[in-house]
Amino acid sequence: MTVYGMDFRQGLFLAPLSGYTDWPMRMLCRRYGAELAYTEMISATGLARREKNTLKLLERPADDTPLIAQIFSSDPDECGQAARILEESGFDGIDINMGCPVKKVVTKGCGSALMKDPSRAQAIVEAVRASVKLPVSVKMRAGWDSGSLNADLLSARLEAAGAQCIIIHPRTRAQMYGGRPQWEILERIRREVTVPLIASGDIRTKADIQALKHKGAQACMIGRAAIGRPWIFRELTGGAPPSLPERRELMLEHLDASCRVLGEDRGVRSMRKIMCAYVKGLPGAAVFREKVCALQSAADVKDCIHRFFSQGSCDESERI
Repeated sequence: MTVYGMDFRQGLFLAPLSGYTDWPMRMLCRRYGAELAYTEMISATGLARREKNTLKLLERPADDTPLIAQIFSSDPDECGQAARILEESGFDGIDINMGCPVKKVVTKGCGSALMKDPSRAQAIVEAVRASVKLPVSVKMRAGWDSGSLNADLLSARLEAAGAQCIIIHPRTRAQMYGGRPQWEILERIRREVTVPLIASGDIRTKADIQALKHKGAQACMIGRAAIGRPWIFRELTGGAPPSLPERRELMLEHLDASCRVLGEDRGVRSMRKIMCAYVKGLPGAAVFREKVCALQSAADVKDCIHRFFSQGSCDESERI
């Protein structure tokens, strides 16, 4: 299939996840079969103002490619300015977030709030398309709430404005991340647009992928299911789950890379939730989670990891 002007064999992509999909996570997922990745959600306002912390999100190794930058804003001009910076920075495409349900985002008219303002959503797509030559996509939800399931009509309008790909999460903003996924919206969108469709949300098995492609998706985006499980991309193409030594080495590698990017203090704090995800389902995971979330140094986290895998758990009586 062809998306963003690039050909992909499987159509398995790593979703943008704020606080997770920095370049260390992206590189691990690529190793296991993610064919395309997205940055964390980046503020177009921060880019336009060239704020230091926002620009830092653009940093990545040379082999972190192909890579799509995802931006959010309610201001068309800011989005156009941000798009030009991203094009100059060598990204392969731009995704506009119209699906984030978080309160601090929607109260500013950004994310899924744009689904209630189709004219502004259209103006943002037009501004980005007029500013760059990069392919542009839009990530949205089924609608704002159950009474406004408008992803199909909005998709058609945004395709006319220049969007070259639509990414759909099958829940409304009101549902946040719970409730029944409304995948029937995908079939409705397919009837309205000709651009590629990417399905995103609750995709965990090969059967999920097959069902969504039957409904019209050209590709599937893996998000929360990849947290602490970069090997899911291998499993989705029929590969084996990791051995325990492989899982241990991935945890150590991910920790080291995070500390290089963020510094040890922030890196350790950022990795706590991810470390817990890596051991989910293993014997002794609950005790490990309790221990690792209290640790401050990378050396102590590494010691806890080694003890967990050598003894089957991070025993509560041990001194870390």
